[in-house]
Parts: sequence; C-alpha cells; structure tokens
Amino acid sequence: MLLPERMTSTSIICIKKDVETILEVLSDFGEFHIKEVQEDNMDLSEYKSSIQKLKEAINNIDSLIIQFANEKGNFLDLFKDEQPKKTVVITNNWHTLSESTIQKISSVVNETKEVKVSLSNLSKEKEQLNHIKDMLVNMEAMNADFATVKELNLIQAIFASIPVRYIEELQAALTNSSPVYFSQRKFGKDTNFIFVATPNKHYDSVVKLLKMYHAEIFQAPKDLPDNTAMAIKEVDNQLKVNAEKEKELTDKLNKIGKDNREHFAVWKETAENILLLLSTKTKVLQSGLFTTIEGFTPQNKFNELSDTLDKRLNGKIIIVKNEETSAVTGGQQDHEAHTQVMPPTRISNNRFVRPFEELTKLYGLPKYNEIDPTPIMAITFPILFGLMFGDLGHGLLMLIGGLTVGKLLKKNQGMKNLCYIMAACGIAACITGVLFGDFFGRQIFTPLWFSPFEDIFGFLIFCLFVGIAQIMVGLVVEMGNFIVNHKIADAVLTSIPKIAFFIGGIFIIYNYQLDFAAWLSGPILAAIIPFILLVVGKPAYLAIAKPANPSGEHEEMDHLSNRLFEGGDFFTRLLGNTISYSRILALLMAHWALMLVVYTIADLIGSASILAIIASSVVIIFGNIFVLALEGLIVFIHTLRLHFYEWFSKFYSGTGTVFTPLKQKHVYTDIVFEEEVTDKEQ
Repeated sequence: MLLPERMTSTSIICIKKDVETILEVLSDFGEFHIKEVQEDNMDLSEYKSSIQKLKEAINNIDSLIIQFANEKGNFLDLFKDEQPKKTVVITNNWHTLSESTIQKISSVVNETKEVKVSLSNLSKEKEQLNHIKDMLVNMEAMNADFATVKELNLIQAIFASIPVRYIEELQAALTNSSPVYFSQRKFGKDTNFIFVATPNKHYDSVVKLLKMYHAEIFQAPKDLPDNTAMAIKEVDNQLKVNAEKEKELTDKLNKIGKDNREHFAVWKETAENILLLLSTKTKVLQSGLFTTIEGFTPQNKFNELSDTLDKRLNGKIIIVKNEETSAVTGGQQDHEAHTQVMPPTRISNNRFVRPFEELTKLYGLPKYNEIDPTPIMAITFPILFGLMFGDLGHGLLMLIGGLTVGKLLKKNQGMKNLCYIMAACGIAACITGVLFGDFFGRQIFTPLWFSPFEDIFGFLIFCLFVGIAQIMVGLVVEMGNFIVNHKIADAVLTSIPKIAFFIGGIFIIYNYQLDFAAWLSGPILAAIIPFILLVVGKPAYLAIAKPANPSGEHEEMDHLSNRLFEGGDFFTRLLGNTISYSRILALLMAHWALMLVVYTIADLIGSASILAIIASSVVIIFGNIFVLALEGLIVFIHTLRLHFYEWFSKFYSGTGTVFTPLKQKHVYTDIVFEEEVTDKEQ
C-alpha cells in the first residue's frame, strides 16, 4: 500500500499489419502504458503531418465549443448524472475517419470565421455611423449645417471632438495664436464637441494646433445631405440597415451553432482517439516486417493481457516479460538503473485514503521505488487541521457539508475528493472541539482534555512535539526509501544519523533549555556525535569500500565537502521546520479571536427588542459562516504547507511518471468499421 503498484515491463512483437488490431485490443484492455522506443533512423514524417492537423482540429473544436456549446453551464450541472447519447460512426479505416472529421471541423470553422468577420465589419461601421450621428446632433444643437458653412467665403468653420482634459490648454493656445471664434458643448463622458471659426489665412495653423491637442476633426461623408436634420435622418436609416444585417448574421451564426452543437463532442472525441492512435504509433519500434510495442502493465494484469492478445490475434504475436528490466527498476544501483526506463507510477489506495491522492499529486507523484506518503497524510492532515480548527460546531458543519456535497456531485471527481477531505477534517475538528470544549466559538461544556486558551504555553509545547513527531516520521520514511532502493549505506550513514541528531537535539533542549553551560558539560555530545557521523560517515565508507576513481582522485573529499554543506543545511532547516509548527497555536487563537469579534458585535446590538434579537441572531449566523469559510480556507492552506514544506522536504521527491494506459474514450462515439458491419450482415 505504501509503494506504488508494481509493474511488469512487457514487449509485444507482431507483424506490421497487425499493429492497429493490437493497439485496439490494448485500448480496450486499458491497462498498458506504452513506452516510447525509437531509433534515430525511423521515418515519422507520415505521422507528423497528420498529428499536426489533428491537434489543430482539436484546438478549433475547443474554440467552437466555447463559442456555441453550454460553456456558461449552470453550477448545478455538477450535480446532474446525465449519460450522453452515443453516436455510431461508420468508417472504412482510421485514416478515412481522420480526414472526414478534420474536414467537418474545418468547414464549420471557416463558415463561422466568415460570419464573424462580417459582424466585425458591421460593428466598425456601426461605431462610425454613431459617431457621425453624434457630431451631427451637436451641430444641429448649435444651429449649424453644411449648407451654411459652404456659403462662407472669408471664414472657415471647423467641427471637432476633443478630450476634455485638453480644452483649457487648447483655448489658451488658440487665443494666443490667431483670431478665432470658439464654442463647445458636452459630447461624452470624457469628450467635448467644439466649433471653431477662423479666417481663411489662419485655417492651416488652427488645424495643426487642433491636431496637436488630439482633436478629431469632423468631415461628413459626401453622400450625406447638406441639411443637418436630413443628414441625421439618413444616418438613422443607415444604422437601421446595419442593425438588420447584424441581426441576420447573428441569426446565421446561432444557426451554425444550433445545427452543429450536438456534433462537437463527437468530433472532438473522434479526433482525440485518432491522435492517441497516431501518437502511439510513433512510440513503437518498427524493423523490417515486424513491430515491437514496449510498455508496462500491472503485475497482476500481465497474464490477463497475454491471454487477451493471444486470443484476439490467434497466437500471431510474441509477448515477452522483461524480467531483467524489472529487476533493475526494482532497486539496483543508480548507475545501472539509469540505463533503463523507470516504470510509470500508479498509486492504489483504499476508499478512505484515495481522496488524499489529490493533495499528493499537487506536489508530484512518487517515483516507482518511492514510498507513497498518501496513506500517512490521510491521517496527519486531518489531525493538524483539527488542532488548528478545534470547534465541535464548525466541525459538524464541515463533516455534514463535505459528505453531502461529495455524494451529490456527479461530474467532477476532484471536487468530490476535496469534499471528502473536508469531511475528514471536519471529523478531526469535532474531536479536538470536544477535547478543547469549544462549540461554535464558545466553551459551553467542560473540555475533555484542556482549554488551550487557559494554558497557551503548554499548548505551544504540545504543538512543537506534534511537529517533532511528524518530522521524525518523515526521516523514518526517508530511511525506508533508502532500504527499498537497496541503498543500505545511505540508510545507515544518512538516515540514522539524522534521526539520532534530531532526537539528541530534542533531548538537550527539553532537559536543559538554553543553559549552554549544562550543554557543554556533556549532553551536547548527543547531537555532535550523530552530526559528525552524518558528515564523515558516507565519505569514509566511499573511501574504504570503493577503489580510487581515475577521473577524480579526491572523490571522497568532494563528498566530505558536500556532506558538510548538506549537514549544515539540514540543521538550519530542521530548526526552522520544527518552530514552524507553532502556527498550530497561532491559527487556533485566530479562530478564537474571530469568533470573539462576532459575539462581541452581537452583544453590542443587545436583546432589548425583537428587532435587536433578530439582528443579533443574523450577526451570529453570518459571522459563523464567514469564520467557517475564511478560517477553514486559511487553516487548509497552512496544513498543506506543513506537509509540503516541513514534511515532504525530508524524504519525498515526487518526480514519478504518471501511468497513462493506452485507452480511447468512447463516451460520445461508437466507432464501427465497415468490414465489421459486413461480417454481421453475413
């Protein structure tokens, strides 16, 4: 349970024409992780072009789904258990299906683009017409029209819009530069409409000045009437035509979505399945007439896989269990293991532990020969959360809410797991609430253990010992990882000194506090001796057990310097990590303080009248909800931090490769090849 599921390295040798059949069987089997094995001289050009086209098609269909499908789905959809209707897709072969699917997607994409481009052009035209209308309306308000302006001989009239922030500067500049008549009126939120009249000889300089202050000079389209009122009417007609065209195009776009929406999921699933098939083909080793498919399957599934393939292909394949690879990956020396591909990781836990895999995956999957911390975290995570959030009332709400929502959710497994984690944390909060005598932020019953608020220092010491216990577990797990990987020297010369150093340091501080004179009288050796062993033990072992390295005569000295640095880093991090568990007390006090604020506000409202009682009750109810949500989130984050930083850093790398078996999805489609249909008819 603590180690990832054991894998068997498997090779399947077949003739090339049977590859697709084997991949189909492996997909149906759903328990075979294909390992990429390629030779430098393999020609993958036939696949690369098709793969690129399929990726583009999938991106296009995703865009169409966002645009047309129910991307604004109701939150309540997560609680609906609706089974999609399958579409039967009949085809000659995968290549034909790929081409037809890509063509269908491209056709809808191109049609959609054409409509959207037309809509974009109409939108720009509409914006321009509205601007013209606004300018004409302002001209009409000033009793100005183009017919009158054209009759002027010695004066030029200029109409423009300008940002409000430049008005004063523009007026001053116009007054100082040339004789002008200036008038303005509000045009928009940040823009004014201006009218400037100036003699002909000053026209160019005035225009230049207006542009300098970001004025947009209005030039009416030549096809508009000279009469302002008639021009406004003509623009209104053009806007009406524009709106009709826009509605027509919008209806056309909606029709495209309506006609094809039910096909989007089918096309996407089909494209993804074909992409998976082609990508898999690029991973297999082809030589002459034969193809070798290498990968990993769970040990308990190997015989079933062998029987399934043998039955489907009538014995026309060779299945090899690569025992030598399994032996190496099982824990031989590192330099040997590097020559092999590390098996992928699939962790398998019981129903209680499984939701906590979501948290482990946030940090990373364990390597194949690395202890999975999830079962331990399934115990420690709720405990730490409960210590920071010890409240029976809030714990009950979390427990009931987590279980209820988790049961009702149908579509999002990640959210279901999170709900169950919160339910487990609710159980721990209930237990610590009983121990601390806390119920919705008030001590209404005698604590079963003691009240941290009456003995803060005592609870702080307890929190530090909780941290010591968890860090110690991490150091023990590190030793377990060394043993699992047959690194006995590291287990003895690294993990054991670390544990002894940690225990020695705790012994000294607990018994002698900061009495350094007492330390130096002898107890300090309980920490110094393990630290010296941690620094020099492994280098000494390498110097004695291994011959001189021709490429590095002082390899043991290099190890000594590295170990000295690592030992110092371990000491400083160990101290900081242990002190970090004092946050348990801090967050519990924060929870108590927030609840105190809620009840203080409620008490200030009083209970002199029915209205006051109602208002006070509302404050208490919503105050508890607020504290439950805010403090629950904060405590969850800090609990996660204690595990990721203070605990995982002691033993966990989380660099495993995900076990991704070849398995096509057939949620929306049922692919049927024509030869299968013919066989059934016969």
